[in-house]
Amino acid sequence: MESTDGTARRGRPRDPAMESRVYDAVVDVYWRTGWAGFTIDAVAKSGGVGRAAIYRRWPTKEALLTGALENVLPLVDPIDTGTLTGDLTELARQLLRGYRDSSGLIAVRVALDARVYPDLLEALTATISTSRFVATRDIVRRAVSRGELPEHVRTTLLLEMLTGAVLSRVLFAHDATEAPSAATADDTYIDGLVDAVLASVRR
Repeated sequence: MESTDGTARRGRPRDPAMESRVYDAVVDVYWRTGWAGFTIDAVAKSGGVGRAAIYRRWPTKEALLTGALENVLPLVDPIDTGTLTGDLTELARQLLRGYRDSSGLIAVRVALDARVYPDLLEALTATISTSRFVATRDIVRRAVSRGELPEHVRTTLLLEMLTGAVLSRVLFAHDATEAPSAATADDTYIDGLVDAVLASVRR
């Protein structure tokens, strides 16, 4: 549509805060209900956003969930401290921090839902896994080139040992985040975990 002076009339400007509100609402709804109870109506109600506004941006609930979770799921940052022990310590610290955040626990829920809805959530679980694997693969390759690890070390096994231990601590060691010395306890735990992993993979 044109205005009276012949220039094109712009549509309603996009609310810059809407995406953030919608993504927060997606996290809230998905965390409470999983995929089975996830609906655009529930997201609209939680975020105080109109259904029509959501549908204009995300035409399906699959697109909405994927967009939101790709935005909030924790991914591993590049790591290169110069030593294998330093790299694995930083990797374990990032994993611990990520899984303690609500978005990290949502990553666990995505992995569980993917067992029931593999076609829907396969891309999201691949994104999460790829980020961790690439970071660990690079750590292992550098360590092998420096002579810190034997060439036969399996990247997947090393990552599974770190991830499994960290996730178990987050889910079951509730007192670890409540004690006044929680940060010191985490450092001690990570140091012991890295030592145990290295002792295993260097055999």
